[in-house]
Amino acid sequence: MRIAIAVTGAALLLCGGAALAAGLGAFDALLALSGRPLLDPALLRFASDSGWFLPVAAGVAEIVALAGQLWLVFQCRALIHRWWPDLDAQTRALARAAADDLTRDARGLPGVQDARVRLTGTATRPRLRMRVAFAGDALVSEVYGELGAGPVERYRQAIGMPDLPVVVRFRAASKRRQAATESGGGKRRR
Repeated sequence: MRIAIAVTGAALLLCGGAALAAGLGAFDALLALSGRPLLDPALLRFASDSGWFLPVAAGVAEIVALAGQLWLVFQCRALIHRWWPDLDAQTRALARAAADDLTRDARGLPGVQDARVRLTGTATRPRLRMRVAFAGDALVSEVYGELGAGPVERYRQAIGMPDLPVVVRFRAASKRRQAATESGGGKRRR
């Protein structure tokens, strides 16, 4: 979906830039576009003969603009709920304490280098997002099974949401981080 939106936005940006360049006379060497009227004379005659054309065109443009603004509001709302869940203060405090325990327990699993936890979503549809970095020799299926059987289940019980959906994303730890962890001198950034 993001690729389609990016391609559409790039195409519209190019069309707008080309129209601006044509209006400023950048293409006059090829065609004399800057001296011509913006709308074709046939379209102007049709619009002046039909009293309904311009109000309908303006109404359609307003509906499209409103739909675009509503879409943008929903996208911003989803982004905000990703970073700041719409939960009460007590649940957020429980979630913070349980997240520390979950992160500590996940880092204690064999092969896990790092773990990050975030409670996201709305009050009616919360979810837990977890990112786990593992060593190259770790078995992801075993780490996943251990997470689900122990630490994640304890997190759900601690915050009182036994049916909380959990999204776990695995990635291999970088060589630099693995070397720093093995030597014991690595510092974690937060």
